[in-house]
Amino acid sequence: MSGVLHPDFRDRPYWWEGAPPEEEAPPPLPSRVDVAVVGAGYAGLATAVVLARAGRSVAVLDAGPAGGGASTRSVGMIGGRLRQGHAGLAATLGADSALALMRETAAAYRWFLGFVAGEGIDCDLRQSGRLIGAWTRRDAEGQKRLAEFLASKVGIAAHCLGPDRLDGEIATDLYRGAMVLPEDGGLDPARLHAGLLALARAAGARICARTPVLGVAEEAGAMRVTTAHGPIAAGDVVLATNAYTGPPFAWYRRRVIPVGSYMAATEPLPPGTLARLLPAGRLVNDTRRLAYAFRASPDGTRLLVGGRASARDHAGAATVAAGLHRAARTLFPDLAGVRMTHAWGGMVAFTVDRLPNIGARGRLHHVLGCNGSGVVMNTYLGARLGRRIAGLDHNEPPTGFARDGLPSHPLYRGRPWFMSPLSAWYGLRDRFDRLADRLN
Repeated sequence: MSGVLHPDFRDRPYWWEGAPPEEEAPPPLPSRVDVAVVGAGYAGLATAVVLARAGRSVAVLDAGPAGGGASTRSVGMIGGRLRQGHAGLAATLGADSALALMRETAAAYRWFLGFVAGEGIDCDLRQSGRLIGAWTRRDAEGQKRLAEFLASKVGIAAHCLGPDRLDGEIATDLYRGAMVLPEDGGLDPARLHAGLLALARAAGARICARTPVLGVAEEAGAMRVTTAHGPIAAGDVVLATNAYTGPPFAWYRRRVIPVGSYMAATEPLPPGTLARLLPAGRLVNDTRRLAYAFRASPDGTRLLVGGRASARDHAGAATVAAGLHRAARTLFPDLAGVRMTHAWGGMVAFTVDRLPNIGARGRLHHVLGCNGSGVVMNTYLGARLGRRIAGLDHNEPPTGFARDGLPSHPLYRGRPWFMSPLSAWYGLRDRFDRLADRLN
């Protein structure tokens, strides 16, 4: 394993080199605000921006440094699709509602692109397109049907390539074909977070980092927020903690499943290497159950790799680096001798129905469950929730993500005991599917 690690290896996100989390001490707490937002990630900050601009006094509370959580730890891929397909959504929502939700997700992506451009957030956003490699021939056939559905029914540009046409996209023989989403893109997630943080402050929101919330209770028609640094009275509270939802919010914790997600960065590669490996400049995913993500760093010097690095939860940085190095050299054998300079992990929030959700229980509102699409959806739904609380959404079409309650599961009580065995099982299924594909 030591040969995989660069001498300057760092157990922290590569993104933090350009936009590290803030380390200053928390400011004095206000005694009262109109809205207290718990969580200073994309969702919480987007909510705060809308509310503060609407004239509400807002305090954003976070247990750690602002920007220390999942929002600055992702691989930074963006697009307009949900993880679930139409058939899965239709089974629970009905065909028409499922299609409407998919179309809203595509519209949310367009909103996000306009928001970043309109606010002047410099986060290296580029619509370079995404390539989703087919792990098996069966996956390739499914991609053809999906691409046609996305293009004809949802309004998302998509087309498929056979294995003989991948040379201009990616230098690997691993995939049996691929679907191309030319309007998808990538960005620097830490710089996006820094931009949202600046917007919130400019609008008048008070950012109270390193201020853990110990409890929330409704008293005499108002909310009392107890923190490690004292109480705050608030008219409303927004919970935007996603996978970092703690014991003070037990009802929500039983409905949000934290899943470990891991990333690593290679050392700078020789000039021309990435142009040869990814000649179209696409971001890359694939159809494995344990899916991986590959992309060039915004400056074009490194390969960034994301995925499940280990069947164990809370894997150490060296284990993460080794696992994702293995994934990189499986896709690109020429990278066998390349070393990793950074490896890190974060927690992604999944809901039981695998859909993001905004809603309220009394004066406690929530935006939870990014389900792997948090860069776009958390920003969009945070803004939608802010407009809802401020009463600015009367003339807007309702969002399909505002549904009553959050579903739960009788076997889940807030500790994801099943994730390690499930990951191991998915890995076995991927290997079996590939073997069966070779034998057919």
